[in-house]
Amino acid sequence: MNVSTVRRLSHDLRGSLANLRMGLQACRESPEMLAVLGEALLQEVDRLDGRLIQLNWMARCKAANRDELNVHLVVEGWAREKELDGLQLEPVRASVDPDLLKAALDQLYDNAVAHGGGYIGTSLRLTGAGLQLDILDGGTGWPDRIIDWLKDPQLWAGQIALGLPLAQKVARAHEGELVLEPGRAGLSIPL
Repeated sequence: MNVSTVRRLSHDLRGSLANLRMGLQACRESPEMLAVLGEALLQEVDRLDGRLIQLNWMARCKAANRDELNVHLVVEGWAREKELDGLQLEPVRASVDPDLLKAALDQLYDNAVAHGGGYIGTSLRLTGAGLQLDILDGGTGWPDRIIDWLKDPQLWAGQIALGLPLAQKVARAHEGELVLEPGRAGLSIPL
């Protein structure tokens, strides 16, 4: 991330903290405000927590802890935890960091639900020289200049969106690439 992006992200995080502070002060001054503000405050905490988790995973990409694994079993476990179906998985053994892989899947899944017309399924297949792991969605395409945006995350729907940049960092930590096509987003990782 460049300095400009870090500044915008810092401003975004400080905005969340300011919202929490104002809400808590209102509750302190008037305890009945807790019933009014409680859910909004919890949502703000969840949003802030999600941001910090994304930043932690981004930092972790610099030191991927790769091991030779059955990737399809990692993906099956991830899907089971999320109670997802629609899996089309070929058996694939590769050197991956399973935690980073699951973090990328989380981001791609969240993106499919929020922006891609909904989650349809997960696909894992062997390609000529690697593996392709995709989250399939109901979307019809990606915004213009999405690749430029990934280089420097900008405001998206009022906030800096880090999900796809995180998935891209995970792909690159595995010497791969993020693949964005209509109806899918995924990781292409060489074997």
